[in-house]
Amino acid sequence: MQLINLKVFKDEILIREIKFKDGFNLITNCEDNGNQIGKSTALRVLNFCLGSDGKSIWHDPESRTKNQAIEDLVTSGRVVFSLAIFINEKNYSIKRRIHKLQQTTRTIIKTDSSINDDEFDTHNKFKAALAPILGLSISNPTYASIKNRFVRLDKKTASNIYQYLNSNTREQQYILYYLYLFGFSGHDDLASEIEFGEEKTRRNDRISMLLNGRKEQDYKDRLSSIDDEIETLRNKEESFDFKDSQNKGVEKLKNTREEIAHLTNDISKLNIRILYSQRTINGYKDKCSGIDGELINKIYLEAKLLLPDLKKTLEHTIAFHKQVASKKVNYLSEKIDDYQPSLDSFKQRLNGLLDEEKKLFSALVGESHLAGFIVIEKEIQDRREERGRTSVIVDEVQHESSEIIILDGKIQILRERNKLQISQLNQHIAIFNKYLKSFTRAIFRDFSLSFNVGTKSDTNEIEFSIVNQAKVSGDGAPRAAALAFDMAFIEFVKETGARFPKFTIQDYLEAADQDKLATLASLANENEIQVVVSVLKDKLASLNQEFIDENTVLTLKKSDKFFKID
Repeated sequence: MQLINLKVFKDEILIREIKFKDGFNLITNCEDNGNQIGKSTALRVLNFCLGSDGKSIWHDPESRTKNQAIEDLVTSGRVVFSLAIFINEKNYSIKRRIHKLQQTTRTIIKTDSSINDDEFDTHNKFKAALAPILGLSISNPTYASIKNRFVRLDKKTASNIYQYLNSNTREQQYILYYLYLFGFSGHDDLASEIEFGEEKTRRNDRISMLLNGRKEQDYKDRLSSIDDEIETLRNKEESFDFKDSQNKGVEKLKNTREEIAHLTNDISKLNIRILYSQRTINGYKDKCSGIDGELINKIYLEAKLLLPDLKKTLEHTIAFHKQVASKKVNYLSEKIDDYQPSLDSFKQRLNGLLDEEKKLFSALVGESHLAGFIVIEKEIQDRREERGRTSVIVDEVQHESSEIIILDGKIQILRERNKLQISQLNQHIAIFNKYLKSFTRAIFRDFSLSFNVGTKSDTNEIEFSIVNQAKVSGDGAPRAAALAFDMAFIEFVKETGARFPKFTIQDYLEAADQDKLATLASLANENEIQVVVSVLKDKLASLNQEFIDENTVLTLKKSDKFFKID
């Protein structure tokens, strides 16, 4: 047993206490109407003590409604939440308190926390201290992304067996999370692989921007066509017969226009880089302005990645995502600033050469028989400038493509290295599957679920799957299967000695089939799996009253709500 008790104090007076036990821990109602009395609130308070921002205590994340009376009480600084846990043969006392702080232009919410004798004045410092106690990471993967496998309080994802986080979480992130959970020793390599993959995506995006809907070969063909046109024009130039005095002016004009063509090429290259950087900056700014507050509030951290999440306060989480984007914007802005002096210098030199060209052109234009030559020379200059712009695109695409090839090589090396470590991973998953099969066979009878891991034959990329997941059908089956998965993972942690929580906290079990919930409740007791749940009384019909009485740790009613206020 790891969760010992949860206490709530108001003005230093104990107003609520939940004593937990091994096995099934039930929070329910004793009257017919069990809604809006604080069952889910109890779990959210527990989650707050385990590192959430606490706002869900008064603000329901599903209905988006706020209980003003509870917010006023909890944020007054008069309420202290105290959670006692026992982990790795050591007792810990976690205390947290929320209070509002009035600043010059706004009111902010502050959280004071402590673990035993250590005090923390910020939410992030508290999480950083709590994470290693629970065997969790604070980043890569983020604290919330792993904690939320054990604390299932999101109605939208509570019935999801595999994808337990919000819809914004990519499959690559899930692979990283499950490899971390199952003790995969190549976790750091996988994190690098994902980073390389994201860089590869960015470079492919740049190639798409450069090509602008056309093929690379189209630009190469255009270069060959331009070279042919220039050669034709050169041949026409050679047909002109110049006097010695004219030869010097013509040669000087040619040289000047040659320099103009080179400078135009350099300016085009810098302009393309500035344009790409500016488009990327605009993309980051659009993402910041288009943030879905509700979604970001549930993301793992955030800004992983992923953002990192993927819970922080809504303000802190959005600020974190904006900070990440802001750093990228600042980096790109600095690159633009670095390009600008060179661009200004090139333009200054170009303007000087254009003035010189104008003078040379004026000196020659009076010669009527040179009019044709001047027209040809102007066409050559135009083709050279076009060639410069086109060659910049080809050069940049080839550069990005070569970098992508390097990234592919790095990714392949990491995948080959990880392939050698799959055997250890398979051993761990075999232990997990022993329990998952047993629990799911008990609730489904005709089949069982198992977790499968392998590598794609063509890329060696790691992938996970759940065998027989398609057979989990019906409204109540998925929620029961998700609970069975979480219980099986607790058994895996106990058998392997992994440094993860040995408890699971579950809400929205009303969606589960009553007979399956009853079976899992009995299995939790038989195997001493600490499961803390909130369920309406009328959804417990498949459990006998004696079982309910023995396993109820908190009973609430209209006249005795969680905070004892209306």
